[in-house]
Amino acid sequence: MSVEFSLSVGNEHYNQSTPQGYMLDNILELTGSCSNVWYCDTFSIPKFGDLKRYYQGMGTIIMYCWWDPADDRIQDHLDDLDLDFIIITSDPDLAPKHPRVKTIKWQFQYGFHMALVKNTGLYIDCTPKQYLCMMRNHKPERLNFLSELWYQGKLDDGYVSYLGQINTKHIHGRTPRSLQEITSLAYQVDTDYTYQPTHNFSNWLVANMPLELPGDISQTEGNNTDFYTCGNPAWYAKTQYSIVLETYWARTQFLTEKTFKPIIAKHPFINMGNRSNELLRSFGFDTFDDVFGTEHDSMPAANKIKSVISKIGDVEIDPRRCDLNYAVGFDLLRQAQIEQKQLAQQVADLL
Repeated sequence: MSVEFSLSVGNEHYNQSTPQGYMLDNILELTGSCSNVWYCDTFSIPKFGDLKRYYQGMGTIIMYCWWDPADDRIQDHLDDLDLDFIIITSDPDLAPKHPRVKTIKWQFQYGFHMALVKNTGLYIDCTPKQYLCMMRNHKPERLNFLSELWYQGKLDDGYVSYLGQINTKHIHGRTPRSLQEITSLAYQVDTDYTYQPTHNFSNWLVANMPLELPGDISQTEGNNTDFYTCGNPAWYAKTQYSIVLETYWARTQFLTEKTFKPIIAKHPFINMGNRSNELLRSFGFDTFDDVFGTEHDSMPAANKIKSVISKIGDVEIDPRRCDLNYAVGFDLLRQAQIEQKQLAQQVADLL
């Protein structure tokens, strides 16, 4: 049995300066080490074959869903595993419905992004442009957005990346997808969207992929990841606002590090997640509705893309509004820290 998976000081998250580590510390403070109780997040849960082989019938798994709103992959394995699950999630409706699954809802855990993401990258100067738009992993709605920037002649007005990558099994690792994959028909469940590039745009992709930002050194840093950095500070200094293509455009409201990078960099933004601006406003953030409007917030993917493309242009926004957003972000972090202790108590009560 794996000590790294156990609810104990031997767990791989123990004493780590991460949301997963803080949550584990808070739970252990109440429960101490427990036999046949396991702790993980959506990245560190063992493979289901290993769960069945080594852990079947062996107690309770506590899953803290911070990177993702929930992990519905376990639905098809629950009866075989003979395990109980306590799932700490932003959206219990996405968790598997099963007598052996109990859910605990969180609200403020997004605040930990304010402690994790750093705006301390190397400043590499670039020329002024209108906007910044970073797209790393390949997804159909992102590729469609890129195609509309290209077709509408707005691509050169901003700094736009499209690396066409995919997450690897190695935690937070990235690797390029093939051009054949990128130019093929694709469906994305998180946006409920299907897209295939046109012949002309496919030819352009073949000639121009990957699109990279000036001074992007994140691909040569730890594990080829940009999760914890805003990137080159010049990207923000020399553009007027960020266009944020959040992960979830359907099914749920959820914020990732993508949302918090412009907040930490004190940059205005237009967020393209599913009702992401509504969620941000509920925490007290300024979402610049007077500049970018609100109608795109709840639109389906195709309409959202057209709406945001039409709004791209020169804007003037008082930078003091971004200073206030930065302060709100750290208020959210403090709420997240308080909430974790409450969540840990709920876990302890269920064990």
